[in-house]
Parts: sequence; C-alpha cells; structure tokens
Amino acid sequence: MRCESTVTIAKPPADVFPWLIEADRVPKWMSGLDVYEPLEPGPLRVGSRIRWELSVSGQHLRFEQEITELDAPGRAVLRFEGSGFRAANEYSVSEAPGGAQVSWVVSGDTTSFKAKLLAPMVQAKLQEKHDGDLARLRALLEGEAAAA
Repeated sequence: MRCESTVTIAKPPADVFPWLIEADRVPKWMSGLDVYEPLEPGPLRVGSRIRWELSVSGQHLRFEQEITELDAPGRAVLRFEGSGFRAANEYSVSEAPGGAQVSWVVSGDTTSFKAKLLAPMVQAKLQEKHDGDLARLRALLEGEAAAA
C-alpha cells in the first residue's frame, strides 16, 4: 500500500515543517483525526512516540507512531503498526519556487487478513484524504500569511 501527495505552500520550509508533526498543529489540518497525543513530555525527537486515532472510510484506526527520523525542517519519518497495518508516514519539505514543497508518503503492508480485505478501499480513501489534508494545510498557512 502506498499513498503520496505533494503541495507547494507559499511559506518557508522552517515555517511549514512544525505543522506536520507538532501536537498543537496537526489536528488543525488533518481530517478524521480524533487523537494525536505525544506519549512523552518535551520536544519531539527520534524515539518519541505519538498516539493517533483516526477514521478513514468508516474505519476507526488506532496507531502508536514512533519518530524514527527527524531532520527539521526537511524530513520526518514516523513508523507505526496497528489496526492490521505496518507502515510509515514520511514527510519531506524542501525549498521550491514561491515557498516550500511538502510531500507526504504513507507506505506499508497489511498484517492481518481483515486489513488485507480492507486495504484497497482504505488506500483509495486514504489517497483522497491526503490530498484534501495537504490542500487544507496550504489554505491554513497561506491564509495566515494573508491575515498577517
């Protein structure tokens, strides 16, 4: 399973990157997210764990993600396993004409029979969700710039 979305946001990468992983920002742009909660106090770092609960295509999914790579403001990888899936969220932010190019890739495998059955439906909805979420993030951040 693999979903990939990319968007250009009219802000510098350093302004965009925190919106991809910080607990006070992610819920403002990610649809279907019920819980996004760091499990350790302090700033996020490699090894930090984050509890996620979200709904995709009528399925309630629960994950504990672990940050396995963190190179702000350019890249973060959060690996997770749960609800029959083992995968990684990969965020990358780079300089682009007019701002920052943001790419979000989720790739992984199913680990249960039920997940194998649901994967085609979940993947299609997840792709639609990613595209919408990144468009929402762009509107939020560029709206902030317009309001300033």
